Amino acid sequence: MTKTFKVLTILGSPHHRKSNTRAMVEDFVDEVAAAGLPLEHEVIPLGRKQVDPCRGCWNCTREKRCPQAGDCLEEIKVAMLECDLLIMACPVYENQVPAQMKALFDRLFTWCHIFPLLGKYSLSACTTGNDGYKEVGGYLEKILATYGTSSFGTIHSIGGFTPGFFPWRKVARTKNAKLARRVAETMLAGKPLRVNAWQRRMFKVMKRKMTGMHAINTLRFGPLERQPAPNRLRVRVMSHFIRRIGLTDDELDKWGKFMPFELGWWRDRGWLDTRSFTDLSRRPVPEGFDTRQRLLRTEKKVAA
Repeated sequence: MTKTFKVLTILGSPHHRKSNTRAMVEDFVDEVAAAGLPLEHEVIPLGRKQVDPCRGCWNCTREKRCPQAGDCLEEIKVAMLECDLLIMACPVYENQVPAQMKALFDRLFTWCHIFPLLGKYSLSACTTGNDGYKEVGGYLEKILATYGTSSFGTIHSIGGFTPGFFPWRKVARTKNAKLARRVAETMLAGKPLRVNAWQRRMFKVMKRKMTGMHAINTLRFGPLERQPAPNRLRVRVMSHFIRRIGLTDDELDKWGKFMPFELGWWRDRGWLDTRSFTDLSRRPVPEGFDTRQRLLRTEKKVAA
């Protein structure tokens, strides 16, 4: 039986049917389908969804109740977990993403540390009147890298002046047709994409963060069973730093308990001793590790 691939577009526009970005993405997806990929395409228009701004309480890092629970974030997370190709798409607003898109990224704060969508394909897309597409495309690519996806890159177009007025639409479709064929061929063959610069960079950033937190936890609370010992040099440097600035026991306790959700993810996935993003992506999910349950359980606790 032929598989039908799920393509999900998160549309970060305040508009819906009149969105020029949506028009460009729908044209692109039509070209992917025409190239032979059986697919179903879902568009989640953030301009028609309620995603409340993050309050910065950090409850999600401690698996506690989110004060904004009850909006549309849960259904968006489910759709992201179920898709095969994730497209992050938005117009350029003041050389950045619109508020609707930024609110979603802020609420998915913990996802930026744990590569939750590892193994999925992705694409970023943006439209603009004249400028800003490089900044927005780069930002979207960075977010997709922190989520662990393998991106085909960014499609963009100028000439998207006002909602529903997109005279460059046909030009954009023609320009993006070659990439659409590559997307179809790659996904049909199940080929992995090459690790890109953003993935390498974000791996180094998160590996440094999580191994540092692991070292502090080990210093403060002792080694954990079945967990790798922290790097000895890192421990010596941190011990010297702690003595030099005179951290109190209470301050060390707070540091040791910093971002327990993310550190627990890295520990339980066996990622603390990985050497590269490729190494991390090749490690199988350990038996008993329920990815979906972990990513959605904070919202489930709220509903309980």
